[in-house]
Amino acid sequence: MFRGEYEEVKEILIKHDALDLDLDGIVELGTELYEDLYGYYMESGEMPYDVMKARADVMPDEWIADRLYDLKLIKEEA
Repeated sequence: MFRGEYEEVKEILIKHDALDLDLDGIVELGTELYEDLYGYYMESGEMPYDVMKARADVMPDEWIADRLYDLKLIKEEA
């Protein structure tokens, strides 16, 4: 069975006990959660190359947080 982005990312959030958190600080650079999410999006090809290399207007942590919000896996505010 094909597992989509929603299921994969939800599993990563559950692994780090971060499923019901809000946007504020959920994707902090240097954390294991960030590394796992960054790795997933890098390997999946979903994250644009310029964002991945921090050459865009949006940093990778911001892009990941926005993506989690779009997937409705985190809340915007507590």
